[in-house]
Amino acid sequence: MRIVIYVLAIGSLLAGCGGGGTAVKDLAVGDCFNDPDTEIVETLDVAGCDEPHDNEVYANLVVEESLFPGDEVIADFAVDVCLPPFETYVGESYIDSELDYAFLAPTAISWNTLGDRNITCFLYSADLSKLTTSARADS
Repeated sequence: MRIVIYVLAIGSLLAGCGGGGTAVKDLAVGDCFNDPDTEIVETLDVAGCDEPHDNEVYANLVVEESLFPGDEVIADFAVDVCLPPFETYVGESYIDSELDYAFLAPTAISWNTLGDRNITCFLYSADLSKLTTSARADS
């Protein structure tokens, strides 16, 4: 599995400061995007799923905790909750698939400052090759 990408979702605080892309909090199921250059991201460049891309969002979930539980707890939670929707979205079991998954998750800063509780689950090719179509089973 790839390195977990933690999200610092301060894009809304930086309105008017330039930069492009889609705010992480606005990624929707079915959005495709390429790997960012850093582990901490505010925005991602969404690509058409019919164009070569690295990743595809297949679930958006919310952590139901009031206090930030820590990076390790968030990562364990995300690994567990991202698996069931993977199989539904792709239409085959994780074990049988040639895809892997990872997630975007809040940092302590985005959790405490912005109330960020979102986990964005995304899939990618296990051999790290570019995807050229949507991995959604019904597409």
